[in-house]
Amino acid sequence: MSVITDSSDLEREYSPSQWSTRFASAQDVIHSHIQTVTAASEEATNNIPHKLEIEYGPTANQRLDIFGTDLPNDAPILVFVHGGFWQELNREISRYPVQPLHRCRVKTVVVGYDLCPNATLPEIVNQIQNAAKFVFEYAEKLNARGVYFAGHSAGAHLVAKLLAGADFLDNTPGSNRLQGAFLVSGVYDLRDVVHTSVNEAVQLPSEWAIPLSPQFDSYSHLQTSRIRLYILAAQNDSPTFKKQSREFYELLHNHCLMQNMYLEIKDDMDHFDIVECFAKDNNYLKNLLVHDIRKHL
Repeated sequence: MSVITDSSDLEREYSPSQWSTRFASAQDVIHSHIQTVTAASEEATNNIPHKLEIEYGPTANQRLDIFGTDLPNDAPILVFVHGGFWQELNREISRYPVQPLHRCRVKTVVVGYDLCPNATLPEIVNQIQNAAKFVFEYAEKLNARGVYFAGHSAGAHLVAKLLAGADFLDNTPGSNRLQGAFLVSGVYDLRDVVHTSVNEAVQLPSEWAIPLSPQFDSYSHLQTSRIRLYILAAQNDSPTFKKQSREFYELLHNHCLMQNMYLEIKDDMDHFDIVECFAKDNNYLKNLLVHDIRKHL
C-alpha cells in the first residue's frame, strides 16, 4: 500500500467533491448533496411510521431513529451510518434510505453519533458499537429475521471497525442475526488522512492511524459466518478512494480468506450520488439488500 507524499495531491485525493463531473464547482456538489438528502429525509419523516430520538448513550447526539414501526416484528433491519469525515452531517438528514426500504418491508435504523472535535475518533468508534449493541438487542427482542449495516464514506469506516470487533460480535446478544454490510466509498487506511485538512477537526495523532484503520484489522473471525460484505466505490471517486476499496476487499478476500465478498466500482457515479440514490425506489443499494434478503432469509 503506497502512501501519497505530495501535500497538494494528498489534499485533493481526500476532497471527494473535487472529483464529481456533475456540477461546475465542488461547492455545487456539496450543496446539491445536502439539498437532496435533506428533502428525502424530511419526506421520510413525514410519511413513514417511526420512533425518533432513542437514546443509546449519554450525550445528545448518541441517538437513533427507527423507521417502519408499523412493519411486522420480524421484519429485516437496515442500520445506516452517515459519513462526513467524522465531523459533518447528522442523523436528521440521513433518513433518505427509509422510504424505498419501507416499501420493501424493511425497517431502517438511522444512527447519530458525536462529531469531531467534540469527540475523538476512538470515542466515535465506541459509540457505533454501543448503537449496534442496542440494535442487536432490539432485533433479538423482536425476533427480527436479519440485521444489515450500511455506511457511507466515514460511515463505512465505522461499520468496518464494528465488524472487526470479534469479542463484541461473539458476546453481544442478537449479533448472530447480522447478515451483511454495505460499505460505500469508504476510508479504510487513515495514515494519509492525518496529513490533510480533514485532521484539523479529527485531531488524530499519527500513532493512532494504524490502530484505527480497518485495513490493518483482522477479520478472520468472520470466516465461518454467513455474513455477506458488499464493498462499493464510485467511478468518479478519487483514485485513492477507489484504491482503498480495492485494497480492503483484497485484505478480506485474500488474507482473511473470507467468502461471500462483493466488490464493484459503480460506473458514472461520484462520491455523493452513489449513496444519494438510496432515496430512489429503483436504486442499486436497495436492490442488493432485497436480493440478499430474498436469497438468504
